[in-house]
Amino acid sequence: MISMDWKDRLIKDTIDFIERKLPQKDYDIDIVYNAYPQRIDNKVPHAVITLVGKTLGSKICKDAEKYFGFYEYLLDEKGENGRIIFAYIMARAIRKKPEIFIEYLERFLYSTDDQKSCNLIIDKSIFPLLKKNPKKYLDLIVKWIKKDNSILNQSIQKLLIKLIHFDTNLVNAIFHKLETSWLYATPSMVKLNTSFLKAIYTIDPEFYFSVYKHYKSTRNPAFADILCNAICCYDETIRDTVDLWATSGNIKLKKIGVHGQKIIEKKGKN
Repeated sequence: MISMDWKDRLIKDTIDFIERKLPQKDYDIDIVYNAYPQRIDNKVPHAVITLVGKTLGSKICKDAEKYFGFYEYLLDEKGENGRIIFAYIMARAIRKKPEIFIEYLERFLYSTDDQKSCNLIIDKSIFPLLKKNPKKYLDLIVKWIKKDNSILNQSIQKLLIKLIHFDTNLVNAIFHKLETSWLYATPSMVKLNTSFLKAIYTIDPEFYFSVYKHYKSTRNPAFADILCNAICCYDETIRDTVDLWATSGNIKLKKIGVHGQKIIEKKGKN
């Protein structure tokens, strides 16, 4: 917990930084929080960094496009603290001006190799947009998935699962958006789709089983791979489906079917 006195000081010093330092392109944000006396593992607590980030975001969001140099500095020079602050600034900036900051964020999301930062930025910046207007932004998410960036896809996986827990009515729409890419799914896309199907099982089992009924006669290894890896329980339709695959003359499909038989047998014993 940050005391009220320290909250007031941090907010005051952040505003002072915005008014006096940013216009001079003096981006050394450490000056705001380094005086905080407590440390956790020799680091300034995340709650302090988050407060600074939220304050910055709230104060500069109206003119956030003026400060791209500052954002690059945060990402390039300030390590984990900089990425946390960046995430909270983007959370406010993208809501004010999505037409500018979605494109800007894409460049970061496509290039980052830091899973933790990618998760944080997706959660703070993109999740609120999807909550407010999923129809508008689901196509954007599908476009990102097709980039086949394993770091980004893992963040999107968490995002979509969180979204359907927030609004179960979105299960159908999101599933069918993802389904359009099944045929050409790469390993990271298979992982995303199987995780999403498993999440569907926990909140809408009826829809989950309807997917397997729809694909019960498929002989496509790409579809089978996703469905096999998403098996969550014993079910006769699923059992019949994997048995069908296991007897296929297609070596790849047969291998998937045998793997599916092992999974379903294990589920049947639990």
